[in-house]
Amino acid sequence: MSGVLSRLEVRDDHALVELTGVLRLGTMADVRRLLIKLLANHERLLIDLSRIRLEWEPAVQVFRSVLTDAGGWPTAGLVLFGADDWMSSNLEALHVQRTVPVVATRADAERRMHERPDRVTRARELPAHSGAPRAARVLLSDACLDWGVAELYEDAALVAGELVTNAVQHAQSTSRLRIALDHRGLWIEVRDYRPGNGPRPRPRIIGGDGGRGLHVVDAVAHEWGVTDHSDGKTVWALIGLPPG
Repeated sequence: MSGVLSRLEVRDDHALVELTGVLRLGTMADVRRLLIKLLANHERLLIDLSRIRLEWEPAVQVFRSVLTDAGGWPTAGLVLFGADDWMSSNLEALHVQRTVPVVATRADAERRMHERPDRVTRARELPAHSGAPRAARVLLSDACLDWGVAELYEDAALVAGELVTNAVQHAQSTSRLRIALDHRGLWIEVRDYRPGNGPRPRPRIIGGDGGRGLHVVDAVAHEWGVTDHSDGKTVWALIGLPPG
């Protein structure tokens, strides 16, 4: 872990982290472990990228995933600064800067540190049992309060409950709930890990053995869809912000 950390400077309300070396597939795990540990201890990190070189483009997503798993804004915060042109272009191309602010200098980072990013995210792994929907609702409740969109909670809880229940009952797997808020509204994603090619989710008959199912999602969400993976699928839905 020390191989990627060049300097750590602890202040009252944040820590300055200077990374060094090469960011690639083989070093992502080291960077991830380091940042998770530092976020747990300091909550807000300013990360100096001026001494680290990007070798594998998708590796920049480690900053976004670490912040999401740490609870996101305002529970935790990251600001990146000092990136070279190649690193900056990949941070922009993969939309990392929407969740993790990217600025030019340390002074800019200190000013940006307490501002909300354009997109805030939060995620949790959920078990494959009947308690999973309740855990999903707790995560949503906390996030909606933290993000100032309590009015979206009721619809979001209905949608998340149905999607997580589908993962438990039909995919029969653990799931990962990821929620995000941006200018369009509240995004809900439930990723399951059903092996093989299971049936795609579709609305079931209300009152049948499956309950309300995706009829709730279809009725409440502004839009929704399914993304297939080799080891499962992600069902996503958008709860739109109210007009004005």
